[in-house]
Amino acid sequence: MKNIYTLLFFVGILLLNGCNNDEEVVPRPKGKNFAPQLKATVEENPTTKSGVIENNDYTQGEKFYWSNKDATTVFFRNSSMTDATQYKRMDYEANVAQDVQSKNCSFDVIQSESIDNGQYTVYGFFPATAWDIRTSYASFLEANIPAYQIQNQANSTHLGAYMLMKAQNTVTVDGSNPINLVYKHLASVLRFAVWNNSGNNNLKLANINVKLSSGKAVFATNAKLTDINAASLTVTNFSKVPALTLQLTGDARNFSTKDGKSQCEGYMAVLPTNTDVFVNSGDVIIELSLTDGTNNYLVTKTYNVGTNLYFLSNGIEQGKSYYFQLKIDALDLINMITGTSYTVGDYWPDATNPEGVVFWVKPGSLGAQGKVVGLNETYVSQWGADNDEQAAGVIGIRSVTDGATATRSMIAKYKSSGTFASDYPAFYYIYNTVNGGNENGAWYLPARDELKMLFAGYSGKKYESIVNWTSNSMPDYDSSECVAARTDFNSHLTAKGGMAINGSGNAVSEWYLSSSEISGYGNYYSFNFAMGLYSADPKNYDGNIRWIREF
Repeated sequence: MKNIYTLLFFVGILLLNGCNNDEEVVPRPKGKNFAPQLKATVEENPTTKSGVIENNDYTQGEKFYWSNKDATTVFFRNSSMTDATQYKRMDYEANVAQDVQSKNCSFDVIQSESIDNGQYTVYGFFPATAWDIRTSYASFLEANIPAYQIQNQANSTHLGAYMLMKAQNTVTVDGSNPINLVYKHLASVLRFAVWNNSGNNNLKLANINVKLSSGKAVFATNAKLTDINAASLTVTNFSKVPALTLQLTGDARNFSTKDGKSQCEGYMAVLPTNTDVFVNSGDVIIELSLTDGTNNYLVTKTYNVGTNLYFLSNGIEQGKSYYFQLKIDALDLINMITGTSYTVGDYWPDATNPEGVVFWVKPGSLGAQGKVVGLNETYVSQWGADNDEQAAGVIGIRSVTDGATATRSMIAKYKSSGTFASDYPAFYYIYNTVNGGNENGAWYLPARDELKMLFAGYSGKKYESIVNWTSNSMPDYDSSECVAARTDFNSHLTAKGGMAINGSGNAVSEWYLSSSEISGYGNYYSFNFAMGLYSADPKNYDGNIRWIREF
């Protein structure tokens, strides 16, 4: 699905227009066991929403069209299918000629089960790759949209990979006539029009980050339909993240003249939120990363939800588009991004005297900020004593994202104890050996989700782009690409005299300790570096540790 042009600034529910509503459909023979052809339309509904903008000329709708090879999966159910998991499945692809703009086109059958003639209730799901196809259709009704998306064209063509839609209709399969479905949007769109008013004509837009000043996780990457007839998504709480990132590449980075302004536009598909999600959640912060080929810049725009973003009072609503025009003046470019630009797998601080390997780069930092894992690791006999550390006043010990605070708080709490080394060997080793007795040293024991972040980088994946990864193994952890990436990462460690991850050879070689205590006595989170999943373990369990730091 693509956006061919966007001449006017607007915000509204996605207007989906096209050109050819009378396409020829080749009939199939009458009889049984033939998959019907499909004609599909995307719904038009011109409801508008307001946005942060300096010129309020955005009332026109955005035009989306089917693209060739857009894939949809369709379920057929009839009255004889009394079990909820019964259905006939067909997979279709859009057949659209090059350069044709069509909201209504025919779809070709790619694969299908045999189906008898008769009346069916038909359900279409788009895009096929976003929905979690499993044996039971109840599981299939879960869908994913990553919090990290990539735009490589100047328009919104890329949104076809993310724009969740569903269609439903009662049809008659007769072997001759196509079935007709109207697809309705289940996702929403954030559209950013960045206006370069700085006088620097060499600027290119690299990243757009959206987050809350409170750090609250409000944006979901996973949602579901409560049943096959549901018309609205239900967001799953476990999938919420604190930030959204859009990376622009290729021509998408370029500014061009539009409506008399030098502008670059970014488009991001998002899942709907709870209605009160932005209430008492702090300001909305939009970070723009830009480059002019010589210097890199970070421009931050802050908006108060109650005053500037009143249109978000109901949260992000399903099927709506939200428009932000963000002006960059010369003063905005004072904040330069400085420092060496790193990518995952680089030695830090350099290849001559490396202390570790980069495993994560902060979105929007253009490689200047990220995290490093140390070259080596060590075995420890236990996480710690059977004690409630949060109740004992250890700040951040139950955080699953901030191992630095937890590690330094544990060191401050127990550094003077004569039994620190035996009671808390992981924290003691980092304090005494890794940081050389500096209680505020840079290296620390990773929190649970920092170990997930490490495993993602170790496996060649961008952490923010992974969806549906909670207590289960990392999706595709055993793919040939991920296995090869881990082998390559380990070769970087060992080439400089370090130890490979999972390379200690001891009985617990796959299991690593996190800094994250679990509520109550006796447990902490460990992490398995063979499959990429975490576990709740007693604090007297042994394991290995790797230390990380920020740059």
